Amino acid sequence: MNKRTGTSRNTMMATLWRNRGRRSRAIAFAVMLGSLAAAGDVIAVEPVGPQLTEKLRGLLVKEMTEVEAAMQETYSAIIQGKHDEVAQKGQAIHDSFILEQSLTEQDRQDLKAAVPVEFLQMDKRFHQLSASLAEAGRQQNTQEQVKVFNRMTESCVACHSRYVTDRFKGLQE
Repeated sequence: MNKRTGTSRNTMMATLWRNRGRRSRAIAFAVMLGSLAAAGDVIAVEPVGPQLTEKLRGLLVKEMTEVEAAMQETYSAIIQGKHDEVAQKGQAIHDSFILEQSLTEQDRQDLKAAVPVEFLQMDKRFHQLSASLAEAGRQQNTQEQVKVFNRMTESCVACHSRYVTDRFKGLQE
């Protein structure tokens, strides 16, 4: 028993342990909030779909459908160590980049007028990541494949949370 406070060593240790847990949770929560704020990906803006022409909307939906299928296949390839398939799928995602498709000059102008510049930057960054995924597959680097695939998934969620809340209600903030 502590003569000054009248508490036992066990009680003091329990209090220290409890306070340590609170501090850890508080620190983890602060880090999470800080990273979300720094990323700026939690602020929803007006959905981009309704602003697009029918042609552009169709191309974008087609691209997203292809990307989703390739991402699912890539996940399976990563966990099975199929490096060649990871490289092929990563390259296929990269090559589906909407701005690299054969759009007319008018289509390009319509796209740039309809969506915020940040949307185009996010799309470009996503396709850069897919090129990195393809390279990690070619190098047979499973750790890098996992890292890049996770960043790509985070990128998808960030974009959908910001620009496609009309279709993905569960991602609304």
